[in-house]
Amino acid sequence: MTTTQRWALITGGSSGLGLACAKALAPEFDLALSFASNSDRASAEKDRLQQAYPDRRVELFQENLNGWESAHRLFGRACETFGSAPAVLINSAGRLRDGLYISEPFQTHEAMIQEHLVVPMALTQLAVKEMYREKWGRVVNVSSVSAKYFKRGQVSYAAVKSGIEGFSRCLALEVAHRGVTVNVLAPGLIETPMTADMIRHLENEKLLRKKIPSGRAGRPDEVGSLVQYLCSEAAAYMTGTILTLDGGRSLGDASL
Repeated sequence: MTTTQRWALITGGSSGLGLACAKALAPEFDLALSFASNSDRASAEKDRLQQAYPDRRVELFQENLNGWESAHRLFGRACETFGSAPAVLINSAGRLRDGLYISEPFQTHEAMIQEHLVVPMALTQLAVKEMYREKWGRVVNVSSVSAKYFKRGQVSYAAVKSGIEGFSRCLALEVAHRGVTVNVLAPGLIETPMTADMIRHLENEKLLRKKIPSGRAGRPDEVGSLVQYLCSEAAAYMTGTILTLDGGRSLGDASL
């Protein structure tokens, strides 16, 4: 399948990091934004993107991404709508469920594996097949500093994010010769609706500077700028990388 206008499929694209990626990619790509809930917010963000970039096509796809079947369904719907396969895939969706490993029912850990690892792997396999044929493609998988900077209560989260990093780097080896890049973004604390309460607590307790050497949380647009670069022609020689954006939090200061 071919198209005159390349498009990007972004999971979790109506809020948080996914929305930041959508805003950064909109100048160059049409957008397919998946979301799980809150259709009013998704519609409002779509309208803002359309107003800012009237020449771009922006489509919403509501899908609860919880495994292979839902990933396959989303991919099929998006490809049918756009008449082609995506040239760019951003896997950014996923919920955080903290809890001590021995206390949480195993179904919770299994759900994390399905949402954070199985879904990105499934979507990537579907998308990369066409990228491979077209000899051009960009995949960016969102990991976390939690893949290497561990916290109690995040056993399954650390496991799936470590899995994403290994999966991405190994896949990059297989497809680099066809002009397809696969990279990972590992953010730390970024200002999103999901982290708002945590950031407020750290600010109230005057702990933000103690926790993060830069003294602040990251901005979504800083994530978007990196993703924009990774999806550009300028990044054609960069693949298999894990880019950390955490204000120095994972550098290992013993006082943290």
